Amino acid sequence: MTPDRATPSKELLECPKLLASTRNGGMQAGAYQVPPVNDRSAARAAFQSLLNGSTPDVRSFGFEIVPIPEWPGTVLVRERPDHTRGGGAYVVRTGSTSTFVVQAPHTFFDEGTLPLACDMFQRTEARALFINTTHRYKSAPEPRADEHPADVAHAPDSLFLAMTEGLVEAIPKVDVIQLHGFQNRETTARAVLSSGERRPGVPIVLRARAAFEAVVGPRVIVYPEDTSELGATTNVEGMAVRHSGGRFLHVEMDGDLRRALGADALLRGRALDALAAAFH
Repeated sequence: MTPDRATPSKELLECPKLLASTRNGGMQAGAYQVPPVNDRSAARAAFQSLLNGSTPDVRSFGFEIVPIPEWPGTVLVRERPDHTRGGGAYVVRTGSTSTFVVQAPHTFFDEGTLPLACDMFQRTEARALFINTTHRYKSAPEPRADEHPADVAHAPDSLFLAMTEGLVEAIPKVDVIQLHGFQNRETTARAVLSSGERRPGVPIVLRARAAFEAVVGPRVIVYPEDTSELGATTNVEGMAVRHSGGRFLHVEMDGDLRRALGADALLRGRALDALAAAFH
């Protein structure tokens, strides 16, 4: 699948510089390395501890915790500059009791999803924001056509998933929204919503479709009722969230819609609010 291009410079301007900088070098081959099991276990335990109000030691798996100046009351869990390997970046709103979390696992390939995720995190006062820091296809060493270890929405051994597992242990009934993008297709929808399940009639998906379509217009469809594509049925974070008893909403948007939301602050705010309201 070919990504639909948005404007990278605009994308970086709309999120805190500290957060945006975690993606530096993320397009380079070899930037992503599969983390060992012990690092994944340590990351899972550390993130659970952080959400429970402690200040864990994250140095053992090459991370650090720093405040974000543009977002008072938040901290960024990031890789140390001397230890980067594409482990993702994680923002936590300290002292929050919110159960809402925003994830953007394909911010390079699904261009435009980074600023949308940042905006949603802020306007909903979400508990956490997860982003990937390397390209899902280009950053792994010697990629094979059938293996994409840097695709953190599908890889079972990423720190992104480990942090999600720590999240659901701290907040079992968490609400997670994942923002994605797909290439414009002349005959298909502008957006596809799903819970990652093959069963029809999931209430949160139907509520989200009605609210989102009321803002952005027609051709918002849902999986599996309206399409057999883009259903997120192999999304590993979605599986972890549902297994814990939480709710997961997967939002796919075509390039035109992502650009429209990026260019119009009023439309963007109404659209993001509509998606968030589906969890109430």
